Amino acid sequence: MSEPIKTGDRATIIAGALGDKGPNVGKRVTVGTLRGEHSQHGRIWRVHGEGLITEYGFEGTEVDCAAAWLRKDPPAPVHAGTKQLDVAA
Repeated sequence: MSEPIKTGDRATIIAGALGDKGPNVGKRVTVGTLRGEHSQHGRIWRVHGEGLITEYGFEGTEVDCAAAWLRKDPPAPVHAGTKQLDVAA
């Protein structure tokens, strides 16, 4: 089992209140604050991103999503060619 969603994670919205046909499906977001627990959907997270469609039908930069509607993105790869510089005191 993978690590649960937490604040700061990058994720992709895979579903919403309209199922997998919602306007935000496929958009990449950053997970913000835990908003609470929903009786049917479980944990609800505030997520941030560009061009998100709010529950009121307006374009915005943040929406609330159930954890089940988010797929955690893998962490960015560390580039093998990056060198660490030694700094002499």
